[in-house]
Formats: sequence, C-alpha cells, structure tokens
Amino acid sequence: MLHVLGIIAPMFLLLGVGMAASFSERFRSAQPGLNAFVFYFSLPAFIFIAVANAPLNDGVPLAFIAISLGVTALVFAIAYLGAIAINRVRKRPDDVAGVAPGAFAIASTYGNVGYLGVPIVLSVLGPEAALGAALGQLLHNVLFMVGYPLMKTLGRETRARAAGGIGMLLWRVAKRSVVFNPVVLSVVAGVIVGVTEVRPPAVITASIEMLGNAAIPTAMFAVGLTIKPAWEGFRTRSVSPGGVAVATVLKLAVLPLATLAAVLLMGDALSPQWGAAAVIMAAMPVSSTANIVAFEYDGDSRLVGATTLVTSVLAVATIPLIIGLLG
Repeated sequence: MLHVLGIIAPMFLLLGVGMAASFSERFRSAQPGLNAFVFYFSLPAFIFIAVANAPLNDGVPLAFIAISLGVTALVFAIAYLGAIAINRVRKRPDDVAGVAPGAFAIASTYGNVGYLGVPIVLSVLGPEAALGAALGQLLHNVLFMVGYPLMKTLGRETRARAAGGIGMLLWRVAKRSVVFNPVVLSVVAGVIVGVTEVRPPAVITASIEMLGNAAIPTAMFAVGLTIKPAWEGFRTRSVSPGGVAVATVLKLAVLPLATLAAVLLMGDALSPQWGAAAVIMAAMPVSSTANIVAFEYDGDSRLVGATTLVTSVLAVATIPLIIGLLG
C-alpha cells in the first residue's frame, strides 16, 4: 500500500501544480501547445526508449496478448456503442452533454499504464515482471494510439465520401493514423532498435531521453490545466456527471475485474506473474495521455479530463484492492 501511494503521490503533486496554474489565463491558453509538444515530441521519445529497452527477444505468452488487447477492446466497444445508444434514446446528437462516444469510451478504458502501471507492476511483482510491464504498455499504446486514430480517421473519411476509391481512402486513413503518427513511428523505431541491438550514437540517445523525461511532468501539468474547466463543466452541466460516473466504474472496476476473469479462464496458459501484470495494468486510472488523444481526435477533452481527475483520486483505494484480489 505504501509503495503504491509513494508512486502516485508525486503525480498528484504535479497535477496539483497544473490545476493551480489553470487559474491563470496565460497557462490555460498554453494547453494546446503543451498537448502538441507531448503528442508529437515528448511522448514518442518516452515510448521509443521504453520499447527499445524492453527484452523483446524473450518469450511472450500469446494469452497475455489476447487478454490485454481483447478485454480492453471489448469494454471499449461496449462503452462506445452504449454511449451511441443512450444518445439516440435521449434524442441528442453524439457531441453534446460531454458524452461523445469516442471520448466516453477512451475515458472508460485508456489507463495510465506507462507513467503509473509500469512502476506499480515492478514494485509489486519484482524486476522479473519487466517484460510483462513493457509489453502491456506497448499493447495499450498500440490499441489507443494506433487503433483509435485509425477508427476516427476512417470514420471521417467514410462520412466525407472521399473520392478516388477504396485505395485512396485507405491511404488517407493510413497516412494520418499510421504513416505520419509520431507514436507509431516511435514504436516501430523502438522495436527495430530493440531487436537489432543497433544503438543510436550516445548524443542522440541522450537527447531522446531528455525529451522522454519531459513526458510525465508535462503531461500531468497539462492534465492539471483541464481540472478547472472540468469542474466548471460539472457546474454548468457541459460535462455529464453521469457520464463521468459510469466511465469511472468501467475503468476502475469493470475492466480490471473482466481482465481477472479472463486470466482465470485461461488457466495454465498464463503464469501467475503474467496474469497479475495484465490485471494490474487494467486497474490503472485514466491516463493523462487520454486527454491528449481526445483533444487531438475529438476536439474536446473535458469529459476525459474530469474522469482522469476522479479515477486518479479513487485509484489510491481501488488499486490496492485489486492487487489484494490477486493474493
């Protein structure tokens, strides 16, 4: 419990600094620039270093990959389709009242696996769980930093009835969400470096590490900047309290418990260490990066920011409870 609190506390302090800064218009107006810096520079550098240093040549159980991707994708689909259905029943468009399906589904499933999940997995399971932690982070990033942009871009292009046939449509989708996606490029580069063990010159590596080291404080500061607008959204009803509550339950309870159920169903196909890593990763609060993704592809991160705040506070209690279920 104290290990977990010791890891979470500094993040809360950084988030609090950002929240305090959000009362100044100077810093509120800087949020788009901070988000862009993290998304296009600092986060790719952070991911590149993590992937390049992961023991990719070691064996990986396929059950871990199936659970990490499958359960998260299933809960995401339920949240996304559920938001669409509720909006239609209420006869509201999908982009009002803070319950846009994309942002809601992200808030329900996109966990802080990198900044918080990896340190907690290593502190609870030991350094021998490093591969599971790194792979869990990589799979999560692929799902949300590649899969979600691909889905959003494909949806926009389909609605726009892009000319040029299916080939041109797929190229436009791939160009935005894969070919020119800085996070995807960083994952590919990290895998190449990790597998070939061909390291960049020391000066380049040091520069990338410096950029990557800025990802956590900058992202948490940017999340803090969203808290005041998110709170104001609660007051003005521009952020749905019900949407935040349901997303919180899905993220902190449904997703980790569904992952635990899948691990138990796999039986001997997954060792206790790999199974525990998958469950702990699923129990993380909403990622600060989720705000950046929602802002980049949905144009509004208020609901995600509010859910990040709520889940980060409640995770102080829920993470130890989930770990306790693992025995």
